[in-house]
Amino acid sequence: MLVNPLFILVVYCLSKVSVSVCRFDGDENSRSVWTACDCVRLTVDSFKVNCHAVPWITVPAVPSVEKTELHMTSLSVINSQLMFLTYDAFREQSIQVLDLSNNKIDSINMNAFRGLEQKLYQLLLDNNELSRIPARQLSQLQQLRYLNLKNNKIDVIEAGIFKNSILRNLRYLYLDGNLIDSIPSDAFVSLDLQVLTLSHNRIHHMEAHSLPYTIWYISLKGNMLQSIPYEAFEGLKDLQMIDLEGNSIDHLQSYVSTVSNGNVSINLSSNKIRTLPAACFSAFQQINKLDLSRNAIQKVHSEFLQGVATLQTLDLSYNRVGFLPIKSLFTVAHSLSKISLEENELSTVPEALSVLKVLVSLNLSSNKLNTLGSDDILSNNGNMLKELLISHNYLTQIAANFGKLENLDLSSNNIAELHKQAFGQNEKRPASTVRLNLAGNQIRRLADPGVFIYMPMLVYVDLSHNNIEHISSNFFHHLPTLESLSLEKNLLDSFPALALRPIVKLRYLILDRNRIRTLPMGQIEQLGSLERISLTHNLIHAISQNTFPGRNFKSLKSINLAFNRITFLASKAFHDLFALDVVQLQGNKLTTLQMYTFANLSNLRIVNLDGNQINYTSEGCFFNLPRLEYLSLRNNRLETIALDAFVHVLGLETLDLAYNKFHEFDSQFLRHVQNLRSLDLSHNMLRHVQFLDHLKQTLVNLNLKNNRLQFIHETVFADMPRLEYLDLTKNSLISLHPDGFGSMPKVHTLLLGDNQLKQVKKGTFEGLNRINLLDVSRNELNRLDGSCFGENNVVELNLAGNRLTEVPQAALASLHGSLASLDLSDNRIESVESTQFEGLRNLSQLLLRANRVQLVSEAAFKSLHKLRILDLSENPIDEWHPNAFRDLSHSLESVNLADTGLYSVPNFAGRAVKCLNLSNNQITSFDIAADKATLQKLQTLDVSRNRLRQLPASMLNLLTNLKVLNVSYNPMVEFTDQMIRALPKLETFHCHHMYEIRDVYKPAFSSLVNLKEFQMYDVGKVVHSGFFQLDELLAVLPGLKTLRIQLSNQTLDNQLANFDTRLLRSLHLQGSNIKQITLNAFKSLRGYKVKLAITNSQLFYLPPQFFSTLNHIKHLYLDLSENRLRTVNPFSTSRLPTVNSHGTVLQDIDLRNNPIHCDCSMRWVADWLDHLRTTAEPDHFAEHVSKWNSTFCYTPNSLVGQSLWSLSAEQFCSASSTAQCSPLSLYTLPLLLLVIFCLIH
Repeated sequence: MLVNPLFILVVYCLSKVSVSVCRFDGDENSRSVWTACDCVRLTVDSFKVNCHAVPWITVPAVPSVEKTELHMTSLSVINSQLMFLTYDAFREQSIQVLDLSNNKIDSINMNAFRGLEQKLYQLLLDNNELSRIPARQLSQLQQLRYLNLKNNKIDVIEAGIFKNSILRNLRYLYLDGNLIDSIPSDAFVSLDLQVLTLSHNRIHHMEAHSLPYTIWYISLKGNMLQSIPYEAFEGLKDLQMIDLEGNSIDHLQSYVSTVSNGNVSINLSSNKIRTLPAACFSAFQQINKLDLSRNAIQKVHSEFLQGVATLQTLDLSYNRVGFLPIKSLFTVAHSLSKISLEENELSTVPEALSVLKVLVSLNLSSNKLNTLGSDDILSNNGNMLKELLISHNYLTQIAANFGKLENLDLSSNNIAELHKQAFGQNEKRPASTVRLNLAGNQIRRLADPGVFIYMPMLVYVDLSHNNIEHISSNFFHHLPTLESLSLEKNLLDSFPALALRPIVKLRYLILDRNRIRTLPMGQIEQLGSLERISLTHNLIHAISQNTFPGRNFKSLKSINLAFNRITFLASKAFHDLFALDVVQLQGNKLTTLQMYTFANLSNLRIVNLDGNQINYTSEGCFFNLPRLEYLSLRNNRLETIALDAFVHVLGLETLDLAYNKFHEFDSQFLRHVQNLRSLDLSHNMLRHVQFLDHLKQTLVNLNLKNNRLQFIHETVFADMPRLEYLDLTKNSLISLHPDGFGSMPKVHTLLLGDNQLKQVKKGTFEGLNRINLLDVSRNELNRLDGSCFGENNVVELNLAGNRLTEVPQAALASLHGSLASLDLSDNRIESVESTQFEGLRNLSQLLLRANRVQLVSEAAFKSLHKLRILDLSENPIDEWHPNAFRDLSHSLESVNLADTGLYSVPNFAGRAVKCLNLSNNQITSFDIAADKATLQKLQTLDVSRNRLRQLPASMLNLLTNLKVLNVSYNPMVEFTDQMIRALPKLETFHCHHMYEIRDVYKPAFSSLVNLKEFQMYDVGKVVHSGFFQLDELLAVLPGLKTLRIQLSNQTLDNQLANFDTRLLRSLHLQGSNIKQITLNAFKSLRGYKVKLAITNSQLFYLPPQFFSTLNHIKHLYLDLSENRLRTVNPFSTSRLPTVNSHGTVLQDIDLRNNPIHCDCSMRWVADWLDHLRTTAEPDHFAEHVSKWNSTFCYTPNSLVGQSLWSLSAEQFCSASSTAQCSPLSLYTLPLLLLVIFCLIH
């Protein structure tokens, strides 16, 4: 959304002034009403009023200027219940900015804005219930410049609707997210608009002259246009930006007459264009940027740009272009400076690029290129090209001449060797390359120093994720300017000290994930410019006093040695490294911290020693560290810390001692620390704690979660004036002392869940000023004494998981003015009545899930005027009063009635609920006659696990705002065209476990242009029927982020061929017929984090090469559970934790419920668990352990029934030698028998 800079300045200024409650003492009529709002004084005589979640149905009388002697220049009434605006609603003030967004306004009086004709500058009416543009009501607002009508129910714009208005200053009009289906001629006549946004409507047609001639920005994103509406753009001389992203445009017209001579940017991304015909952009003579990305373009005509005189940027990425005609770019050869052809199907560099004279940036990443000669690209434009991106191709060699190229990305190719003069052969014209990326190739040796002889200006070189085993001593001889070098994830077994010597300007060195065992002493003194060195995940076992000599590393700021095997850390190991800022040593095997381990380091701020085996700390191990702020000793074996471990460490602010073995905690060792703010002692064995007085004065955050505390002495937390966060969850507390929390005036979060408390006594929390969250959940409370809380001092109270049999009204009596959230879930409450909640005037969230409620009485929630979220799910309700929801709050947004015994949809008295969960009931039909208003506002509807056989058209047509729909576990028989097309805004659709479905009208799914998540599996009849083809359904779906679907095929091969997987981040395929996977089945998957699941099938073999095709994924989460796999090895062609040569990192794998043969081919499991043990957080590692503890050996007999978690690498291999059975042999006999059977028959 475009916003006026002046508005941004005003908002910034407003944020700097003080806020107070509005009183209007001079106006008796307004004083009592407006006290629900906040007033912000802007100047001596002007102010802004902010009203949030007020119960008004219209704006009350605005205070008179004459009586208040103040001008209201800004009024905001948002997230409230306004339904209409009366006449002269704002007449008595000088309002310039009026925000009425997020209400329920459906009616505006003709004279509602009278008095503001020369004053109102900005009007926000977005997220209301308007069905028409209130043009007549706004017609006299001569100063109005900004009008926001987004997300209403406007379904039509009448021709000439603004004809008689005098909105001469209106420049910005936002109509996004409505129901508009067409734009008629003269729709905006008389308006001098500059910015018009109509995104996410239903527009399929625009007539000529439908847009104002003054427009420069038009957004039609996310509509249903099937072609570019050229007639609407004709004559728009100021037009600069046309956004048509995400429509249904599937063809482009040729030889259209010119509609614009200006320099226009056109966004046609994420449409359905397959072909670029001749002269398909002739309507625009000058184009700044043409975005055609994320279409399905396969064919490009040689004259597709005919008629275009200039074009600066062309984006054809994420298409299926295999060939670009030679003359296709000829007409823009002198103007095209940037082109992206990323993610296409080019096997050779297009000759069309050779004509480009001013090309600066070229992206050819993720194609099928296997050769790249310098003449291909640089023969004519080499003097201009500065950026060349060719990652994720199949190149084996490198072009020789790179001219003035500054950024060259050759990562993730098949380059195995770097030859002499690989990057240039011209001594007189050396390359200007500054950044070179060769990561993810297959390079094994760095031998010839002549490789970079003509690249003297290199600053950044990335050689990570290769197979480099050797680097010659003079390889980097010709890189005097190099500052950053990455050699991460290679096969180096020693630190390349001699090779690094010539790089005297090196500042950043990354050697993570190699096999380096030792660090040299006295061999890398020349690296005096080094600032950061990282050697994580190697095999280093010791750090001596001379490993990092301070006299040589005067600029060294960061040392990362995490996840090695370091058992010895010398005293003064980092001596005289005066610039050192960060030391990372987590995930090693240190047992002791010697005296002066960290000593005299004047700039050290952060030390991380997580996940070691430290059980002893010497005195003075942290000595004279004046700037140390953060120290983590988390997940070690400490039972105590030496009394003088910290000497002259005065500024420590955060100390993490979680996951150790402390039985008692005496903070004497911290007596010299003067400003400790955060202390984490969670997950220890503490029975007692004792804090020094000076720590009490500084602590802000204290975590004592998961210990063995039974009692808290009244003095333990006494006099802690700065404490804000206290966590005592998961201890063994039996009772709380009434005076135990009385001296913590700033505590805003107090967590006492998962203890054994049976009672909260009078006065226990009375002394606390204001608690944003008080959690006493999952205890054994059966009562709360009256006056256990203070006067309105708790905002959110969690009492879930206790033994309460009724709402504790007496205890809550003192919280009537403050309590906003009350969680009583999982207790023993048997009825819900209105008297239980009387007085809780600010309660906005009430959770009563999983109680024993059998009765909901009449108007049970009538006193909760600000209720927004109500959860009654999982209660055995057998008596609903017909008017149970009478007098509900107008603020109600979310209702959860899952598993409450409903047989019909309740009447919510017209409340505009946004989220409704009716799952797991006995509902057979929807009766909507009396409750249309509820459906019209719905955004999320869950009716799964009911008895619905259909969703009636009368209901669906009302769900105009629905984004999430779950109809799973219902006996529905079909998804009709009418049903699907009625839900254009749907983003999430779940329809699984529906065994009666016989028909799915696939073409209708093309209307779900906003769909992001789709789940359809266990749908029985439809999948097994002969006419249902999955690929036909996938072909009409938009690009999804999440897909779970059932297949009937035996082979996973090309089912995703016509499906747009570019945004897909979670794919789950299942099907009882699936037996095998072809190598290219998932080659189109890509993304930083991708979850891939293949479950509930007969899949018995996964080829090792399968993982090589996932090279566009950075982090892989793989679920192969519930199959028939006998063996799997994701690391057969790579080194753990990567599964291919391109560096795809395996984050998780699930093999449960497979008939695993435990032999030597499965020994990687032991190594994988070792890897997780050192890299995962303890809680996450426990989840992995649970998973592998439930993964069992099926064979051989000697290991049958044993969990894979329990086996060592040796046990896997010993079983293999005993059984003398390879994985292949497991399949050979059955396959052979199958072949013989087929031959006989």
